[in-house]
Amino acid sequence: MITQFPIDDFASPRRRGPRRFRLRYLLLALILVGLSLFFLPDGRGGSEVIPAKGAALTRKDLCRIDQDTIRRCNLTINQDLQQFVAENAAKYKLHYGTIVVMDARTGDILVMYGQGPQGQDCALCLDANHAASVFKIVTAVAAMDQGGYTGGSLFSYTGSAHTLYRNQLLNRRDRWTADITLADAFAHSNNVVFAKIGTTYLGETPILLTAMKMGFWKSPLKDVECTPSTIFFPEDEYNLAELTCGFNRRTKISPVHAAQMASAAVNHGTMVTPRIVRGREVEKVRVMSEDTAYHLSSMMERTIRSGTLSSEFRNTSSDRVLRNLTIGAKSGSIDGDEPRGRRNWFVGFARNEATGDAIAIGCLLVLDDYFWIQADTLSRLIIRRYFSNQPGSVAQSN
Repeated sequence: MITQFPIDDFASPRRRGPRRFRLRYLLLALILVGLSLFFLPDGRGGSEVIPAKGAALTRKDLCRIDQDTIRRCNLTINQDLQQFVAENAAKYKLHYGTIVVMDARTGDILVMYGQGPQGQDCALCLDANHAASVFKIVTAVAAMDQGGYTGGSLFSYTGSAHTLYRNQLLNRRDRWTADITLADAFAHSNNVVFAKIGTTYLGETPILLTAMKMGFWKSPLKDVECTPSTIFFPEDEYNLAELTCGFNRRTKISPVHAAQMASAAVNHGTMVTPRIVRGREVEKVRVMSEDTAYHLSSMMERTIRSGTLSSEFRNTSSDRVLRNLTIGAKSGSIDGDEPRGRRNWFVGFARNEATGDAIAIGCLLVLDDYFWIQADTLSRLIIRRYFSNQPGSVAQSN
């Protein structure tokens, strides 16, 4: 079901006084600049990157990724998995899609596939698009790391969980008020709870700082130009609510960065830097505490078991490959233009506890009026294909 925006969702926000406005944004800018200096490579939060041999990789090099491109550019791409995604894109007649699959331990990009109106264009994966509820990952991390909450913390909401009206932000109780844990609010993508986390329980500074730590405003790739993910600076309380629950069209993220964020749930709070050229060092930076990473991973797993993605993954226990895996994810959905259609996200991970193998996925499909497959189904197929071909898998031994 497509969630409709309230009529006043994009009304002009109430502006504050000019002097207060300028001082506030100057302060936020100074905070963000300070943090960006910390996360720059050269020993201040990251490791030095050795340039790739030969000419620099360009977007044009990645428009069509085939066996020759992989060999010529020395890419980390898994040819079998890349071809598998391309075949399914053709089979299900993708209108528009960008899919990134990354080794969650090393950062190696195993799949970078893009499909646009003119056909295959894998460089589309380097562009940022509407993040929708994927941003709830950032809000959840901020709530746990900086607010002291856990997956079991209780929050209340009034009215529908999937709308966002101004009166739903009021911290009051009536006969339509319900209580829900943070884990269930995350799994069921409760807009009101995540909006109130921003407006009532945290404020904007913890959200902005957490977004910075998790890679916003910074290119996730060092091998090739990749559009940084961005958020808007809220000007009033309702803007902040829109931001923290993802109920807006101004927060944007690339599938590369989405997969990178998911890797932190696998790596006990350290986020791996994606790499598409072989030979680079593995780079990781801590973006949340181990305890927060544990709760985030559990909430993403709950989304698969009983939340917004449970329908697609309900029979995994009877699948000889998927039943051996731990799978977690966050969904997202929002209408948009250029191209027109519903943005349909799957951002998650899959790991085999026995072997240690793990992948992270950032999958965005834009669904037009007639679509054959959604992001959760395609991601399920990719997960199964990848782990079917891993040494020691059940599929290989039979």
